[in-house]
Amino acid sequence: MKCKLCGLDKVPKSNTHYLTDFVIRTALNEDGSKLRGKGSYWSIDPNKATVDYKFQQEISIPNLENLLGRQSTEEENLDAEENIDFTVSDSFCQQCEDIFTKIEDEFASKIIQKFRDTNLNGIDQIELNKNDSQILRLFFLLQFWRTSECDDTFKLSKELSELLRNKILERDKEDLDKIAMSVTYLQTLKDDNDEDPGEKFKTENMIAPVEGTNPTIIIMNDFIIQLYENTDFPFESFYGYNEKSNYIEFINYEKDTFSVKIISNDNRKKILYKINHKSVKHILSNQAELFIKKYSDKFKAQPTNEQIAGCIKKLSTIEDIMKFSEEKLNSFMTEYIDKTYM
Repeated sequence: MKCKLCGLDKVPKSNTHYLTDFVIRTALNEDGSKLRGKGSYWSIDPNKATVDYKFQQEISIPNLENLLGRQSTEEENLDAEENIDFTVSDSFCQQCEDIFTKIEDEFASKIIQKFRDTNLNGIDQIELNKNDSQILRLFFLLQFWRTSECDDTFKLSKELSELLRNKILERDKEDLDKIAMSVTYLQTLKDDNDEDPGEKFKTENMIAPVEGTNPTIIIMNDFIIQLYENTDFPFESFYGYNEKSNYIEFINYEKDTFSVKIISNDNRKKILYKINHKSVKHILSNQAELFIKKYSDKFKAQPTNEQIAGCIKKLSTIEDIMKFSEEKLNSFMTEYIDKTYM
């Protein structure tokens, strides 16, 4: 294998994260914990009525069976052992992984606690000094570069990619302010009325490289990172993470310091609701088609619009409808039709 960072023929390191694990882990884990190997995550396809699940080998069996609505298959168990989302096994050598680790460790020891372990109530931005700004810039540029090398749907221009490759390879922090970038931190707190004894609330956040350019966007749990390939700086609301009145202030182009936008816990929840609401509309539309098919197969007739609306109304009241597996949805549809029309 030719390593994508150093360009030399090397033995690849397997299952290496291209989105830094300690940043994204709590959003993926079943209980919001920081433990390795307990991740479970789902992807939403607007053309499907259910979500696709992936899980890691240490997830608890009862939780997994509840999510799937069945026991996991041998094929799924093997995939959990061998493949972890946001990782690759054929891209980087051990020596270059060590470079990544040094960049990540510096961010972990000097920067992240300014956000996760700090009372940010009433604060709408944090201004980092020059040294901290350089650490933050290199760390998040590493996320963009590795993702562009490892995710086929997420691409940077060849010029920018090569620039970032050299900066990362040499751990060179000079002139990173010439690359326009914004970082938003989502304050993630437990609600006063949350009865869960653990930290499941941390699983509300998302992990997603977002298709598109200028800005190119990655959602990394409680960080939203946006990269601009040129200085046009077009406005992109992105569900409300950006505001037209001040988004330019947070692009940090040619600034020694770096301003990180802070979104309060309440506003974080409002924005997540918008994103989930849009996804729910896609899923419910697909589930309506499934209801029509199952009803037609059983009664050899098309359901009325009122009957379709009744099924969708019932589905929309289910708290975890966004996480229904195919088995759970089919079970719901069968039971609903039998109880309602038999």
